[in-house]
Amino acid sequence: MIEAICRFMKVKMKDWKESNLNMIKETINTLKTVLENCERVPKRALFVCSAFLIDKIGDSKYAAIKDVYM
Repeated sequence: MIEAICRFMKVKMKDWKESNLNMIKETINTLKTVLENCERVPKRALFVCSAFLIDKIGDSKYAAIKDVYM
């Protein structure tokens, strides 16, 4: 189920290419909620969203989001 959620968000974010700040903020918030509330997270689910998270964490435009959500 977790992998399905990650894949759904990836499609909705146009393969993580979405540049809308609010969309990115809510995606990070959703991922955070899912990861915090699940006892076990499959590696495939993390693989799906890892490129997105790594890309956004290093971007200075998203420093405010990183401080709030990470």
